Amino acid sequence: MSSDDYPLLAFAIPFAGIVGIFVGSFLNVVVYRTPLGLSVSAPRSFCPTCRHQLGWWENIPIASWLALKGRCRNCHQRISARYPVVELSTGIVFALITWAWHGGGLSVAYCFLAASMIAVSLIEYGGKRSPLSVAAIGAFGGQLILVIVAGWQHLWTVVGGSLGGFAVAAITLAILRSTDPECVDPRGHGRTALLVAGCWVGGLGAGPAAFGATAWIITYALCMLGSWSTARRLLGAGSSQTATPPIHPVLGTPLVTALAVAMAASLVVRG
Repeated sequence: MSSDDYPLLAFAIPFAGIVGIFVGSFLNVVVYRTPLGLSVSAPRSFCPTCRHQLGWWENIPIASWLALKGRCRNCHQRISARYPVVELSTGIVFALITWAWHGGGLSVAYCFLAASMIAVSLIEYGGKRSPLSVAAIGAFGGQLILVIVAGWQHLWTVVGGSLGGFAVAAITLAILRSTDPECVDPRGHGRTALLVAGCWVGGLGAGPAAFGATAWIITYALCMLGSWSTARRLLGAGSSQTATPPIHPVLGTPLVTALAVAMAASLVVRG
């Protein structure tokens, strides 16, 4: 990166962060409504307790939550801190991705993919199965942007790698769905995220992809070990042998957790 890129980055990084905050607000809607089969576009945002529809001044990311002191203006019930945390976190992720891509056009594609991964992860961590549509829309959208931008810049290895990664992920997903159609095996929860991760990792090159795969294996193994250890400890403490002991969401969804770590790790070593 040359010194000529600094003015671009000085604008692009904070701009991406602001966009990410607003995207995070939309992701909160997706995470809440999609598993319930509700539309993400109508009606407008409402309090999940009293169904009071929010005015625009009550729906400003982060600021409205702070102004309302984390409570609904109508029923005064608490509004989860998860909402501003997701908004802020998405903004930080977008800013970091833009920094990693030096403010280039490919950062748009990777922000799109990152938003999809955040949505899938939050749905899975909430104890619900993420619909295929969430990952599919994110993966197809991110892939399309990536192919257009990389093709425009004649980065054909990025185009080929991302398409190849997406193809491998789609085949793997199809195999997993055929062997476990209802996704009853907890080790496969979050498998739709494979589409997003395949496109992401494939476009980064062989080195980052290999590093990401290594990070995936290690993280998956650690999650499985942690899940097994936690379940054993809870059962040993007197939990019912017939009941499923509560496991931390991160440990209980090893696949989606490992994919998220692999995506982050592969971007860090990009180059």
